[in-house]
Amino acid sequence: MDEKLKEFHKKLKKNLENQEKYYESFIYSKEAGFYQGFDKIELKGCRSSEKRLERYDIKEFLSDSKKALDIGCNCGFFTLLISDLVSKIDGVEINPFLIQIARDTKDFLKNHNSSFYTTSFEKFRPKEKYDIIFSLANDETVDGNTKFTFIEYILKIRNLLNPEGLLIFESQALKESLNEFPEKKYEHLKKHFDILVEKKVPTDYPYNVKERAFFVLKKK
Repeated sequence: MDEKLKEFHKKLKKNLENQEKYYESFIYSKEAGFYQGFDKIELKGCRSSEKRLERYDIKEFLSDSKKALDIGCNCGFFTLLISDLVSKIDGVEINPFLIQIARDTKDFLKNHNSSFYTTSFEKFRPKEKYDIIFSLANDETVDGNTKFTFIEYILKIRNLLNPEGLLIFESQALKESLNEFPEKKYEHLKKHFDILVEKKVPTDYPYNVKERAFFVLKKK
């Protein structure tokens, strides 16, 4: 690792230190440091962004004509990975320290087609609609900051999508979804979207969960 990258890692880790000191909500994967990993900056996390993209196998749905949104983008590494495959992507995350990591990484990589917003999804008011929305393990949160019910969450996503827009959805790693995706959530998804892809994908975190439900859904 070169000196420039080492210094950059120190900068990112300083944000984690500030998060530990000043962020009052629950911090997911705190014991491991970074939840997301990013090979592009040689940073290991609990879940490799590149490995996730490979497991999702969604490149056929992405193109440089598509505008995308990543809900609960965490430190933005997956968002920035996807930015290479779409025209523009926004990331929204309530934790300001994670957003600072995302913005620092964006600047380090000289990325010009991503934007990051510090807000809850409930309060997020974009000026445009999207062709693709990512909801990756985010429809509920262990920190208690999500106020939407599942149906409210899904309806807002649907409203933010262009006609025939796509929702790329990964399930939570909660007790209820250790074996099967909850039937009520499944019915809500089917009501508002056509299912293009339905499968289970391996997951590396938390360590007691081996797989998650994964869907590619098209707005009805």
